Amino acid sequence: MRLKHNFKMLPRDLLFMRDARPMEASDAGLGANWPRPDQLWNALINAFHREWDGAQEWEGIIHEKKDCDKNKDSSFRFGSLQSVGPFPFYKDQLFLPMPLDLNMRLVECKGTDLPSPLKYAFLVKKLGKTNLPPWITLQQYQKYQENKLELSELGEQNELYYAERNIGIEIDSDSGTTVESKLYQAEYLRLERGVSLAFWAECELKKRGGNEVTDVFEKFGFKRKIVFGGQQGVAELEKTSTPFPLPEAVVTGSLLRWTLITPALFNNGWYPDWVANDGNVMLRNINREPGESRHEWKRRQAEAPYIGGRLIAARVGKPVAFSGWDLNVGGPKPTRLAVPAGSCYVFECESRDKAQELADLLHVRPRSTEDGAKGYGYGVCSTIEFE
Repeated sequence: MRLKHNFKMLPRDLLFMRDARPMEASDAGLGANWPRPDQLWNALINAFHREWDGAQEWEGIIHEKKDCDKNKDSSFRFGSLQSVGPFPFYKDQLFLPMPLDLNMRLVECKGTDLPSPLKYAFLVKKLGKTNLPPWITLQQYQKYQENKLELSELGEQNELYYAERNIGIEIDSDSGTTVESKLYQAEYLRLERGVSLAFWAECELKKRGGNEVTDVFEKFGFKRKIVFGGQQGVAELEKTSTPFPLPEAVVTGSLLRWTLITPALFNNGWYPDWVANDGNVMLRNINREPGESRHEWKRRQAEAPYIGGRLIAARVGKPVAFSGWDLNVGGPKPTRLAVPAGSCYVFECESRDKAQELADLLHVRPRSTEDGAKGYGYGVCSTIEFE
């Protein structure tokens, strides 16, 4: 991942980060969730639209023929925006999601209802109830990649954030006044003192027929206030001078483990679209040459053989249900289910070199079927061994 800018964001209000659960009856509005990648991306692109409510000369291509385009309802503005995150940042440390296979080992399964093509399952090494924190430090994550992180090393983790519940009253959308006897309760996310949200982002626009490139963030400014989350929460955005590090791939054998650090969206639920029904990986390692047309690059890709590798195990958490509000139609978006961060997939490769080649295509690269530009489908690669 080589996004151009590194940012820290510090909320100045409580954050209301809803999922797809209804906010009605006796159920509190569950808005104390850690921000999803799409919520961050939407906050950034909405900030750009507020800054420039009309198309600017430097934006480059102005799309007029929308009838034949799959994104005809889109504004087509700032479509090159990419972001990854956010992750907690506290005391100069980046935190990553807890891997769901920590304290587990791979075991062969025969005569079970394990879904095809999986042949192995994860079994807890030490029986007993464990209360794992949702996040671990970058240093702890690197030890996990080396299969050396012990539960005893996690210790007592300081709370990075917590839920705060408040009472509100319904507002009539037509009159802008309160509705009598219409009270509700809602949960909000409050970060602990010193905790900020770390992420990477870039948005560069190039004019058709020329080489001039405009960095939208440079025009927008690197220290701004933006609206983030529901109920118009405000957060301060600031670029950092020191890049946030991410773990390097650790490949020492032929069993490659791909652990999600952001949620992923697949058409087949938990099952990646780039894996065939028999488990074979359908990815090709064809880089675009300098000056090569996209048409020629795609042609070479279609003719190249698959890289190899076979899915043999997976540890997948409870899906993340989320929705949103569609400004184009003035209604809610369909509910979608994402594979949660921390889930992992294990691929059996022919050799260590083949595993490294597959890692080059998976490690901190968006492999989500949808919304890769919004930060979905990023994972970290490492080797796992049979015990």
